[in-house]
Amino acid sequence: MSMRSQSPVSRRRVLSAGSTLLAAPALLSACTFATSSYPQPPLRPRAPINLNRYYGKWYIIGHIPYFAEAGYVGAYATYTPRPAGGIIDAYHGHKDRFSAKLFRFASIDYVEPGTSNAIWRVTVLGGAVGVPYVIFDVNDDYTIALSGLPNRSLGWVFARSNRMDEATYQAKLETFYHHGFDARQFRRVAQFPDQIGQPGFEKI
Repeated sequence: MSMRSQSPVSRRRVLSAGSTLLAAPALLSACTFATSSYPQPPLRPRAPINLNRYYGKWYIIGHIPYFAEAGYVGAYATYTPRPAGGIIDAYHGHKDRFSAKLFRFASIDYVEPGTSNAIWRVTVLGGAVGVPYVIFDVNDDYTIALSGLPNRSLGWVFARSNRMDEATYQAKLETFYHHGFDARQFRRVAQFPDQIGQPGFEKI
C-alpha cells in the first residue's frame, strides 16, 4: 500500500517508525557504550611495542580511579630502562591541587618474554608480587597509548601531550569498551587547574 492511500494516522505511524529506525544506531551506541556486555577473552595487544619509542614521559589523561592514584592532578608516568634489567616505572602527581608538592612513586616492571614487549609485569611490595599489565593499543606515532590489567579492573589513557580534546578521549573510551572494559568507570585526570571539578573529571 502506498503512502498516498494511507490515512493520516497510518502515515504518522509509518513516519514515526522510520524516524525510530534511523535513530536506532545512535541510540544503541549510547546504550551499549554505558552497559558493556562484551565477553572478556584475553586482552591482546594490537601490535608489538617498540620499547625505545615507548620510553619517556606519558601524561595520564584518564583512568579507572583506584586508591594509589586517587585525587592526584597533573599526573604522569615515566618509563626508563633500568641498567640492572627491567624498566623503572615512576608515577608523579600533585595531591588535590597543583600547588602541592610533586609526589613520586616508582616500581620495577619486567617485559614478559614472547609478548612482543606488550605485556609487562609490575612488581610491588618490594618485588614480592608481580601484577600483569597489558599495553594493548598505541598510535602509530606513539603519541597515545591505552593499557590495562588483564581482568579489566583498571585502565589508563596515556598521551605525550597533557591536553586531549573530548572527541579523541571519547574515541579512546570506545576502544576500551570494545576490549571488554566498563567505560563508565573512567574519569579524566585534571592536567590544568581549570579542569578540576569539571564533568567527567575525577572528583578531588
